[in-house]
Amino acid sequence: MEKRVVAELTLDGSKLRIAESTQKSDSLKQVFPGSYWEDRFSRAALKNKYELTAPSAAMEVQSRVKSLSETLSSFRWPGQGFGLSSSRLVVNDPLLDKNISSSLTHKDDYQRYYRYYSRGFSGEAATSLDAGTYKFDMTLGSSTKNLEVDITGGMTNDQLLEAVRDAVNESTLPVQARIFKQNAVGSNPDDLMGTGSALAFSVNTAYVVTEENRGDSTQDLAAANKLSFSDTSGHLISNLELYATQKPIGPAEEGLYQLSNASAGGPSQFLTKAFDANATTTIAAGDYSIGYSIGTESGTIDFYVEDGDDWDTVLTRIANSAASTSDKIGAEKVDGKLVSPVYTGDDYYLIDGKAVNITAVNPKIGERLVLDPDSGLEVLGLNATAHPGSDSQMTIDGYSEVRVAGGEFALDRGRVTVEVDGSFGDSLPLRVVDAVTEMEKNVGLVTDSYNDLRKAILPAEDLFREGFADLWRDPVIDNEVDLEWMGLKEAEKDKLLWFDSDAFYDALLADPDKVRELLEDEEDGLFSRWQEVSDRVIENKVSSYLIPETSLPGPWLPEPSPRTELELEVKKELVDTFEDSFDFDFDDPTDDTGRLVSTKG
Repeated sequence: MEKRVVAELTLDGSKLRIAESTQKSDSLKQVFPGSYWEDRFSRAALKNKYELTAPSAAMEVQSRVKSLSETLSSFRWPGQGFGLSSSRLVVNDPLLDKNISSSLTHKDDYQRYYRYYSRGFSGEAATSLDAGTYKFDMTLGSSTKNLEVDITGGMTNDQLLEAVRDAVNESTLPVQARIFKQNAVGSNPDDLMGTGSALAFSVNTAYVVTEENRGDSTQDLAAANKLSFSDTSGHLISNLELYATQKPIGPAEEGLYQLSNASAGGPSQFLTKAFDANATTTIAAGDYSIGYSIGTESGTIDFYVEDGDDWDTVLTRIANSAASTSDKIGAEKVDGKLVSPVYTGDDYYLIDGKAVNITAVNPKIGERLVLDPDSGLEVLGLNATAHPGSDSQMTIDGYSEVRVAGGEFALDRGRVTVEVDGSFGDSLPLRVVDAVTEMEKNVGLVTDSYNDLRKAILPAEDLFREGFADLWRDPVIDNEVDLEWMGLKEAEKDKLLWFDSDAFYDALLADPDKVRELLEDEEDGLFSRWQEVSDRVIENKVSSYLIPETSLPGPWLPEPSPRTELELEVKKELVDTFEDSFDFDFDDPTDDTGRLVSTKG
């Protein structure tokens, strides 16, 4: 029941009476709707909210933006064509991502790591071949090497296999020979049929597509990968009874691989110090050599120095000589930095210089390049910057594998490729999964991350600059019809996204190219735009998108500074109106009659 009251107040000695007023429990905001005081009240409340929650809100939103970015990066489209029943994806454990590069091999490029096996031999028995020199051609792609093996009287089968192995491994082609011994068929490796001692020939695809091996630029990858053997003198290859491994049929098999004890390898590399190319060399005039050895090969890298030669000339001679000395050595002149001699003391400056990089080319397992410079060449600093090189190693499902430096590991008979980029010891999983199932799961996870971000922003939306939440919503609105066809639709008052996996599957079945464009198009794709926005916000930091604190004074403080472009425009219009409406000379405090007027108040 309302209580009527009569209010009285005294002003300048006169009593003023307001009758029939009604007392209500309205808030200040209700008493002065749309008024100056309402604005003061709301700004004061917002200031209080800002001071209490803005830092924590920014941290929460920053966390959600990072989570969305990480979830987006986990989404991958199959890289070898799309088929609802045959598409596969490789999924790494997150701890593997920085240590390996994994991929599925296209069905047209399937290649086994082991290409040929010999029949099995009784290793200790004498060979059936007569003594003499046997020659054979080994061809990979367009490159052929003529190899020879000397067989002596009384040589055993193991000794024969070792001689063939060494001849192959000493060649410059990226072909590796290895001897396996097994008592049961398929025990090591699983498709080796012979028992006893057998030769296995492998090709490391990391070194296949070289200019030498590719030959004619029109030659396709399959031709560049083709390995073959043929006798040219004698019948050594015929005696080995080599048989080719069969390429797999169909997509990669779904499964789990446990990877552990991995270390990344790299070829041997030597880099000289950097020198001022135009400066005169400090090496005395004369003939010089840099001794080298790699595998069973050894020799010297020869060059000369003349009086007055500059460093550019000397380094060029070293690089040219090293590159032409052996097919197993590569060398080039490279850019470098050196300390300028003009500055001394604590301050120093770097200037451009030149250096020589010498490296092993297509090394085989265990091959290392070693350099031994002549006396007087210490100034080059070759051994001071040497990287000795190492093989790549990894244990796969408990079985240890070794590849040449920087080589690739082929899983599932060549349908999955893994390259080791870093080192790790713990056993970590790598999965080959059905692509559609994985994509459905990841689209759902991305949707959840988007909704989590929106739920974090909306309660604190008034603390952020105008349009902050729409940075992520705009890509949805811009393509809402097609996205709904694909299974993504806004719902509820907060405009969260709902994901219909059945609609997503139907869309993939009807038009997979359109689905990929909707998600991954470089400019208009939903995931691409979300990733671009998220990366930008993370770089700028979410806190930079908060409204300026100067826009939130208390109720009794001066008018706040504008927060938005609209407020700036309104304030400008008010100033213009004031200036146009009032024409009063405050420097002359008199009226039209010349009487003084008060300027107080």
